[in-house]
Amino acid sequence: MTKQPSATPTCQTIELHLTGYPDQPYRWGDGRIQPTRVVITTLNDRRMAHLYGTWSSPTGEISGHADQLYRHDDTWPDWLTALADEHQPAVLIARPDAPEGLGEGTDPRGDGVDSLRAQLATAQKQVAAWNDRIRDLTAMIRQHEQEQP
Repeated sequence: MTKQPSATPTCQTIELHLTGYPDQPYRWGDGRIQPTRVVITTLNDRRMAHLYGTWSSPTGEISGHADQLYRHDDTWPDWLTALADEHQPAVLIARPDAPEGLGEGTDPRGDGVDSLRAQLATAQKQVAAWNDRIRDLTAMIRQHEQEQP
């Protein structure tokens, strides 16, 4: 019997425009970054965030653009961790039949159930978040319609 070809995502990336998030200390010198954009990449049980923004000196003078990378084992700002959690992909990569190294650490029982439970929990959080967004948008539409003459 010939094995059927298959393709499994090994990485998911999301890019978010940011407004209103707190300035972050610049990791490579003096000054701060006012966040304007972040790219969050999830690979199995690891993720990283590439934060972009406007750099300002310790005196507050704005002097251009800057970026910094947060790896999975770095200390992340709480708001960035929460943002990454909120946008965690619903489908993680670990599969019982994945090549060695893919999905390591996500399935300690080795039967695929722990990975599936983690995926289910993430999907349930995302469904709840989308339901909240739908409720908010519906309320905004109704309010707008009531304000129309």
